[in-house]
Amino acid sequence: MTAVDESGAPFKRYKASGNEGGAITLLISTGVFVVLALFSWLFVEQATPMLAIAFIASAIGIFAGWAKLSEPLYGVVCDEQGLHYHHRKGSWLLPWQAFSHCSPQPDLEHEVNYIAFKVTDFHAFLQHLPLRLAIKLMMEQRALWFAVLKEKCPQGQCATEWLAEKDRFSTPKQNYDGILAMFANRMQKLGQFCGYELFIPLNCIDAPAAQFCKEVNLLRMQQLTTAMESGS
Repeated sequence: MTAVDESGAPFKRYKASGNEGGAITLLISTGVFVVLALFSWLFVEQATPMLAIAFIASAIGIFAGWAKLSEPLYGVVCDEQGLHYHHRKGSWLLPWQAFSHCSPQPDLEHEVNYIAFKVTDFHAFLQHLPLRLAIKLMMEQRALWFAVLKEKCPQGQCATEWLAEKDRFSTPKQNYDGILAMFANRMQKLGQFCGYELFIPLNCIDAPAAQFCKEVNLLRMQQLTTAMESGS
């Protein structure tokens, strides 16, 4: 989706699929729960296993609907600053000058499940990465990390230092420790193993992976050219 911001600058927004069906799931599950509660109050003298299972199922449906609704409407937003990735735990910003390009990334089954970014300036990215989101992404992308390790080390003989989660990381502008350092080290290793440092899931955009990357790469060139022209 293409639009303009308050200053008139062009940007793109991509809808995420994580919250699809959330409202319907929540309404139906809540309705079922209310009906079950009324039925139990009016007609049931003693609880049965089937009734308990129905209550549990409807409660799970309510939680699932609420969880879907808590997902951001737009997974990715591109503006004059760069590319913003939105997650229910927060958002990060990848400035246009901090990466060279993005590309569809296949998993071990060779299906495209991720969009990958070639990051060239770690500091410019890390300063916009919330700790809470960094922790969540490291957990969510653990399967991707192990898949990459398995592909690069099929015999399970990877060097120990490749597997260790280091809590120190340095850039020319700043030294990092703790969670951000661990995330940055993971990024660096992913870059060494598969050529890309940063990943977002495909379900956070409503466009084919190839089309999305084409649009992002073109927009990046346009924004950098505009910045150079305005600077000169």
